[in-house]
Order: sequence, then C-alpha cells, then structure tokens
Amino acid sequence: MKFGNLLIAGLVTGSIYAVFAVCVAVWYRVSNILNLAVGDFAMAGALGVDNLVRVRNWPLPAAIAATLAVVAVFAYAYDQIVLRLAQDGPPNGRRQQEGIVITFFFTFALSFFIDGIAKVLFGTDVHAAPALWGGNSLSIVSGLHLERAGLLVLVCALVSGSMFWLYIRYTLGGKAMEACGENRLGARIVGIDVRRYRRIIFIGTAVLAAIFGIVESPITGYTYLSGATISLTGFIAAAYGGFRKPGRALLAGLAIGVLEALLGGYVSTEYGDTVMYAILAAMILAWPRALGFESAVSS
Repeated sequence: MKFGNLLIAGLVTGSIYAVFAVCVAVWYRVSNILNLAVGDFAMAGALGVDNLVRVRNWPLPAAIAATLAVVAVFAYAYDQIVLRLAQDGPPNGRRQQEGIVITFFFTFALSFFIDGIAKVLFGTDVHAAPALWGGNSLSIVSGLHLERAGLLVLVCALVSGSMFWLYIRYTLGGKAMEACGENRLGARIVGIDVRRYRRIIFIGTAVLAAIFGIVESPITGYTYLSGATISLTGFIAAAYGGFRKPGRALLAGLAIGVLEALLGGYVSTEYGDTVMYAILAAMILAWPRALGFESAVSS
C-alpha cells in the first residue's frame, strides 16, 4: 500500500499548493498583479488563532472569527491606501501605466511587512492553530490512512477551487471580473466597477488564505517566515494556468503535490524536490503554450 499512502500524502500536499495557486490566479485575473502575500495571510490566520487560543484562552470559534475579521479589515485598508494608488493613480492625477516589476513590488513589500509584524507579535517558534477535527487518522481500506486534518485540507481545496471556477465561467459577475483583467478601460466604459471587483477579490482571497492556514497548520506548523514559502509554491502552480485560470491552477497544484510525494517515496526525500523542479523546468521549455506560460508572459 506504499503507492496508495504516497498518493494520499501527495493529494494533501497538493491541496495546500492548489488553494494558494487559486488565490494567485483569481486575483491576477481581475487586477493583473501577482499577489505574493497570499501565503502570509495564511500564516497570519494560523498564528493569530493559535495566539488567541493558547495564550489568551479565547474559545476557538471566537478566535477564528476575530482573526478573520482582522485579516479582512487589513486587506481592505491595504487596498484603499496602497493598491488604489498603485493601479488607479492619484485622485486628481493621471495614472501612469507601470511595468510588471512595479506592480509586483506592492504585494512583495506587503509580504515583508506582514512577516515583520508576525515576528513581533508571535515570535519565531513554530505554532499551529488547534485542529478543527481532532482524533485518530481515518482508515480508508486496509493499509491506507488519511489524517482528519488532511481530509479537511483536500475538501477545502476542491470546494474553493471549484466555486471560483464555476463563478468565473457561469455567472455575470464572473464575466465582469474577467473583463476587469482583460481591459480595465473597456470595463469601465461599459459600467463595470473595476475598483470594487479588485477590492472584493483581494479581501476574499486574503480571508480564504487565512481560513486555509487555520485548517492546514495542524499538519505542518507555521512560523512567521512560512508565508513566503507558501506563496512561492502557489505562484508556481498558478503559472501552469497562465496565472489566469483557477481551475487549471487547482489541478496543477494537486499534480505537483502528487509528483513531489512519489519522487520523495521512490527516488529520494533528499533529491525529490530537485528532480521535480528539473522535470517542471523541462516541461516549460518543451511546451510553454500548452502549460500556459507563453500566454502569461505575452499578456
């Protein structure tokens, strides 16, 4: 049953990659900015709940509600103070079209800012939010086991990714969101509130990342530096959707997790990551258009 357990472990790990890839892809689709702070919102959610429960003795539901509220308010404030100026320009000035390096910087800087605040508030030790579903691992069949937290992670990834995909593909709001990323000026001309969609998606993905951090942290544990690593894996998976396709980003995240687990189990845990990224790099060079990289770069 070694293969089965490796497959389950890979799906759980891939679910972690997939959720953050979906968050990156959805927000890039509406704003054309790569959100490198999405993992830091997950870290803030996990460490915030842990601190309120373990240190301040809050009930778990209250700690979760308070943490998510703080994340939502912070994301709203950042959009109003920073992102609105970055994308829309001064209120009475002419907006300048900036390159990807400039727009990329705003969430890159946000990641460092959240890391610094987390270090001051939570320290440098590894912590995790309390498990939402405690107990022994689930036995699927003889020899195959799945941790309860892992099942929650997998369900969270599939539900969130599917909901975003269905929203974009089949709703009027999803089409409007798509138009915001394709042509901001054209979207405004036809009456779409680009700023509103950008704000809603930024806050929504920040809260989703925080929720996922709370659900997933009992498996891996978080430190104040965990956010950058999570954002990187989400960035890689989102790239396979051309940064614009949450459904493909979800599948890519799951596939990368499974590949990582199989290489670690059958090749080497020491060199598994190296081999995996070598394979991914070769695939990018061989089929950039099929994987979505060419469209990401050209857009």
